Order: sequence, then C-alpha cells, then structure tokens
Amino acid sequence: MYTSFMDAPRYRITNRLLSALEKIATISSAISESRLQLPVRLRLEQEAERRNTHSSTAIEGNQLSLEQVTALSKEREVRGDARQKMEVLNYLKALRWVFRQSRRDLNEKNLLRLHLLITQKLLGEERAGHYKKKPNYVVEGRGRVVYTPPTPAETPSLTRALLDWTKNSADVHPVIASAVFHHRLVSIHPFSDGNGRVARAGAQWILYRRGFDPGHFYAIDDFYAKDRNRYYEKIQQARELDGDLTYWIEYVAEGLLAACEDVHERIRTLARPSKEKITITPKQEVLLGVLRGQSGVGSAEIGKKLKINRARVHQLLAPLVKAGIVKTEGRARAARYYL
Repeated sequence: MYTSFMDAPRYRITNRLLSALEKIATISSAISESRLQLPVRLRLEQEAERRNTHSSTAIEGNQLSLEQVTALSKEREVRGDARQKMEVLNYLKALRWVFRQSRRDLNEKNLLRLHLLITQKLLGEERAGHYKKKPNYVVEGRGRVVYTPPTPAETPSLTRALLDWTKNSADVHPVIASAVFHHRLVSIHPFSDGNGRVARAGAQWILYRRGFDPGHFYAIDDFYAKDRNRYYEKIQQARELDGDLTYWIEYVAEGLLAACEDVHERIRTLARPSKEKITITPKQEVLLGVLRGQSGVGSAEIGKKLKINRARVHQLLAPLVKAGIVKTEGRARAARYYL
C-alpha cells in the first residue's frame, strides 16, 4: 500500500517553480554578498531562531507569544502553561543542535535524536526518540480521519528509504530536496507525536547541509504558521494526488522566497553605518559561540571553556562590549555576559 514511499519522488519542474527558485537565488546571493557587521548577523540569526520556534510550535497549537518565546530563549521566566513552555524550550534546544550538526548528513540516528530533543519531558521515555509502536492517524478539526499513515511495522524501512534518498540526491536543488523530505516524513508519520516539528526542523537541516541559508537567517515556518489551514491543505493535496509533490514544492518555494525577501528587508533596516569598527579575532569568534543562546555567562566559565585566564577573558571581551556586540549585567566578578 505504501510502496510509493520507496520510489523516487514524483514532481514536475514548472515555470512557477523555476521563477521562484530564480528569485530565491538572486536574493540569497545579495544577502550573502552583504557585508554585515557581526551584531547584525547575530541579531538576524537570533530572530530567525525565535520566530521559527514560535511558528513551528504554534502550528501544533502552542499559544505562547513571540515575546514569551524570546524571553524563554534568554532563560527568563514567563507566565504560561508548563507544557507549552517545555515545547518551546525543547524546540529552541533542537534548532541549536541542528545548527551545530548540519554539516553532517541527516541519518537515522540523528533523526531519532532530533525527535528526542523535541519531545523530551513531553512524551514518556519509551516514546521520545523512538519510532511509534501503535498506529496513528491524521484528523481534521472536527475529528474526521483524513489520512492513515503507514503502520508501525512499515515505518522504520520507509524512514530509512527517505533518509537514503535524501543523502543520495545531491543533484536535486536544496529547496526541492528539503520540501520532499518535509512532506514524506509527515506522511510516513513515524512517531507517536511531534512529527510536524521534526519534519520542519529536519527540512531546515537539509537546507543548511546543502549550503542554503548559511547564516541561519530564514524563518520559513512563519510562512506556514500565517495560514495554517493552507499549510495542512497543501500537505493533504499531495496525498490526494497520489504522491505528486509538484504543488507542494511550489508552495515551499513560495515560502522560502517570502523568507528571503523578509531577511533582505531586515538587512536594509539593520545594516546602518557604525562609528565603531571592530575586527573579530578567531578567539573572539569562539567566545561568541560560548555566549550564543545563553542568558548570561560569567568570565570564569568563559575562561574555563576557552582555557584562558580571567585577565585574557576580559581582554577579549572589552572591545566586544565597547562595540555593543556583547552586553553585560552586574559588576566585577559577578558580571554576566550575553549577546
């Protein structure tokens, strides 16, 4: 019944798709060639991380606002449902892991790890990071079953076939490969819960792995979340067309084009001339990596991670603080540093 998942994906390269891909290439090239100062690059990366987290969890019904997601990303307390806060914290952690791992291929071990990161403390240990053990179904708002995924017995082999295709499809455009993975994974529905979030994070992994969006600036999940009904309709449409992914791929390309245009406009807004010029040394790049995603790190901890003494830490930090790249809270030994 599900042998089509073992076959090469079916889609057509339409004029509409070609037009979108050409526009994406043009804008992406302009973004890559922009001589962005480090504070701008960091801000764009952080904004995309928070917006993708907010939108991907919102698609699944999470009610936390973008402001609350931003606060949680800085490890600050917010009011709200404990489970929804855990969904956000898990997704932030998962995206940061994807950023670090995306030079590698997305294999089965990494996919299961990604599911574990997204669902830990939300699902039991027997389900988080494991394939489903019971049949599952996709239902619409009124409870009607609209799609029955493959059985638990079929799931592992179908998922491995998808991952093998992804690894061996280097000649396929990154946007197309990412879109194929996204749709096929949510259709295989390999997990008891979290399939959509894993598919969207995995789709981003594939883009990064193929050199698309090297700055991690694009918040494509915003596009999906703005019209959640259309997102689900496009997924279901391809199923009803016997797996023809043409319209789905066009839709994903439309979303990536919107994300590219959004980033291009943000660069115009943020990239103002600065009086304070600074050249970042390799050691300072490592230091910034320590601070990235943290709400505040002390100089002692920075020194331990970089294997340097406190005086050298402050020598590296001083020009970064002066340029506004690194911010500080507290004084003397109690000072905490963050981006």
